[in-house]
Amino acid sequence: SLGSATTPHSVTNLVNGQWTTPAKSLIIPNPMDKDAPPVCTVPDTQPEELTPFIESMNRIPKSGVHNPLKNVERYLQFGEISRKAGAALSDPTIAEFFIQTIQKTVPKSHAQAAGEVKVTADFLNNFGGDNIRFLARSFGVPGDHYGQFSNGHRWPYGPVAIIAPFNFPLEIPVLQLMGALFMGNKPVLKPAEKC
Repeated sequence: SLGSATTPHSVTNLVNGQWTTPAKSLIIPNPMDKDAPPVCTVPDTQPEELTPFIESMNRIPKSGVHNPLKNVERYLQFGEISRKAGAALSDPTIAEFFIQTIQKTVPKSHAQAAGEVKVTADFLNNFGGDNIRFLARSFGVPGDHYGQFSNGHRWPYGPVAIIAPFNFPLEIPVLQLMGALFMGNKPVLKPAEKC
């Protein structure tokens, strides 16, 4: 359990499919008990360590990783990922782990933390299966004379950045991260390190 081991859990960075340990880390104290061991350590990524992140983002075209005309099978793949993640987060044991983790990093009551976990699980469950594909549905607009019409698609931006606030450490990062991934973007996530 976080905040109970004498050696705190060490959070690392994920870039290019590899977990990397930064040169510096920040220690997150247990806000519920100042005498307890720290909850964890989180990366304090320095400017000179940003190159792999920037290079990874630069490799993604403006058309994204997938879109309505390219790699369309990824919509269903992310639907399956979302279904499995939502089912896992709906499991009472796993939900309770995240509730307690939220409480150890943000001053929230059990009910408030449970609400955040439930909203996150509901979001993931909602997009399970084939629902992600419908986010990218096309639209048609009639023209101003006979036979003219316009079709459009929702299109990814390509590389995107997400900077998450401290007060919803699970809900906002997951919803924003998954939304970006669902639509074919390549996100870099910068969660709040000072909870």
